[in-house]
Amino acid sequence: MPTPRRVRRNLLSRINPFLKMGIGFGLVILSLFLKNIAPMLVLVGGVLLLMTQLKLRPLFLGYGLLMVAVFTGSTALLLGNWPEAILSTLRLLAIVLPTPILALTTPPADLIRSLQTVRLPSFLTLSLMLIWRFFPLMQQELQRIWEANQLRGIDLRWRPGQWFSGLMVPLVFQMVVYADEVTIGLQTRGYSPTEPRSNSKPLRWQWADTLFCGVAIAYLSLITYLEWGR
Repeated sequence: MPTPRRVRRNLLSRINPFLKMGIGFGLVILSLFLKNIAPMLVLVGGVLLLMTQLKLRPLFLGYGLLMVAVFTGSTALLLGNWPEAILSTLRLLAIVLPTPILALTTPPADLIRSLQTVRLPSFLTLSLMLIWRFFPLMQQELQRIWEANQLRGIDLRWRPGQWFSGLMVPLVFQMVVYADEVTIGLQTRGYSPTEPRSNSKPLRWQWADTLFCGVAIAYLSLITYLEWGR
């Protein structure tokens, strides 16, 4: 079973997971109502600033920029309107980026502690944790499958027609194997969703949460002013 990569300690990893979820959800909802490019630029700029907390490969960034450029160009050709195409691209980034950023900066233990505070059912807590950790696992597996193809002399960068058979199919099978191993691991350790859980280190509100919350409120207020206040 692949070992999940340890979350690198940074500013975002110290923030309360509930606060990050709320802000991420608020950004996605707000992006659906913005109709001007200026406030949307500020929103996406803030999200990209949060991405600096992640350690991303230059190749991954290059592919991301290429996909954004292709999406913007194709949308402009279909709509015949560049400002509308740019706005659609920014809205897409605002919807897609917050979830992986928050997932990659939240230690699983902190996520479990925060979910335990609201006394959610155990099966729901476990499901959310596995889904949350699924994103970095997918990244690792995609990297391994990509490198395995390169060792066989297959460069998928120039063969998009083989992405499904050479990349997606192995990824789905590997995720199924991972799910089976997690299930066996839980069963052999006597996991029971009905038994109560103890918590030796409960998650508490800290000064960093207050500071982050204040900055987020000012940031959202600026976006709101640019859209509706002028």
